[in-house]
Amino acid sequence: MNTLKEEAYPVVNNVITFLEKNEAAYLIEENAALLLGREDKRADYKLLKEKVDLVIVFGGDGTFLHASHHFFNTDIPLLGINIGHLGFLTEIETDELTAALSNLLKGNYKIEKRMMLNVSVFRSAKEIFNTTALNDLVIHRGGKLKMISLELYINNEIVHSYRADGLIITTPTGSTAYSLSAGGPIVNPQVRAIIVTPICPHTLFMRPMVISDRESLKVKVEGEESMRLTADGRANCLLEPEDEICLSASEKELSIIRMPEKTFYTILHKKMKLGLV
Repeated sequence: MNTLKEEAYPVVNNVITFLEKNEAAYLIEENAALLLGREDKRADYKLLKEKVDLVIVFGGDGTFLHASHHFFNTDIPLLGINIGHLGFLTEIETDELTAALSNLLKGNYKIEKRMMLNVSVFRSAKEIFNTTALNDLVIHRGGKLKMISLELYINNEIVHSYRADGLIITTPTGSTAYSLSAGGPIVNPQVRAIIVTPICPHTLFMRPMVISDRESLKVKVEGEESMRLTADGRANCLLEPEDEICLSASEKELSIIRMPEKTFYTILHKKMKLGLV
């Protein structure tokens, strides 16, 4: 639950009322439980992973990404309730909540597995940073005005040298996020692929690329300027010249709950119709 969104509290309380009316057992993440005045249902993430069958996340896609990092590579699926603006990960709107909860209690839903990326940064052949990303990895110039220089290798073969504002490497799940606004393609999350999208490249000929998830990528930092790496908008690493960022499809996956009437294309159509994509 995004505890900073006031509009989330009545929605969560309505869900609690529904669950109690239907005699469904539940726990609440400890910080949210304190703010909701439900200390009797308080649980940290360790206890949640031991006890729950599924997780409901209230907020926007950022809140969903934050919560998802606690449930990677478990069999616990997540359902997102959209109290944000866009909501590709938090796909259930508040006016659909009662129907979605009824489907959950009946077991009337599907589970999708979403691929993720392993990300490692090496400096002088020593690993200095490692994380896993569900959405994307962004290499950017931070607050500086100069363009940055990067070299992209696929399977240790150089593909391109970039002069750009940055580079986005994303999963299909993340293709409708930052990559899309930078001109990247929309890719169905059930396709296992890696998308590489330059940010304002200083060339007319380099376009976004879609490559197999069986291939490995390496990005080498060139030039004299320091840069920053951000994974899923949360994990950060300051990059230096000659650093190497290695990426590949992770063995970890995230389970996402999908309602029977919902598909990637119905959601995409709705967002595009509203002018949100």
